[in-house]
Amino acid sequence: MKRLTYIRLIIIALLLPVVYACNGNATGNKKADSATTAINAKDTAAVSPIAESTGTDEQQFRLFFTKFKDAVKAGNKAQLTQMFSFPLQTLPQWTNDEVKSNPVNAKDGLITANEFPQYYGDIFTKDAVKLIPASKEDELSEIDKSTAENYYLTLKEVTDKGSTLYELEKQYTENNGKETSFGFVFGKVKGAYKVISYYRPWPLK
Repeated sequence: MKRLTYIRLIIIALLLPVVYACNGNATGNKKADSATTAINAKDTAAVSPIAESTGTDEQQFRLFFTKFKDAVKAGNKAQLTQMFSFPLQTLPQWTNDEVKSNPVNAKDGLITANEFPQYYGDIFTKDAVKLIPASKEDELSEIDKSTAENYYLTLKEVTDKGSTLYELEKQYTENNGKETSFGFVFGKVKGAYKVISYYRPWPLK
């Protein structure tokens, strides 16, 4: 009888490691499956187009700028009008030194939504319609949030607090050989990027 009991104990002792090993593998497999699921979920979120088009100012601006170039190329006047913030600043850019010697009245350059149609052709000239859609990212500038330039500080008054300003400046030579330029400053107004200023070497208005 005692001999039989010893045999049973020996058998149990031999089987215990096998049982624990099987349970351990099962738990390990479950953990591995969970880890794989988490990685797949993360990868899916990382390539989500929604995540790329919302969030930072830069992501929102890039999306806006692409639409802006497309609208200019298509000559979509109605869509372009919606992409401007009014009243729109149209004075030539001024510097702090110029403000010290000759104070600038920023209100002189503002045009309303009702006035915009009469200046549309002066903004979107043949040259502009050709140059804007061909604009590259290295032609864009991000305005430093700590800038002390009065021109940009004035524009920031109509934008969302803490948001970033961006600028596109195009320098080119006209058919008559004269060098000239024009530019736009973009800012976030009520959660959406808009054109908040247009400038050229001489007043638009």
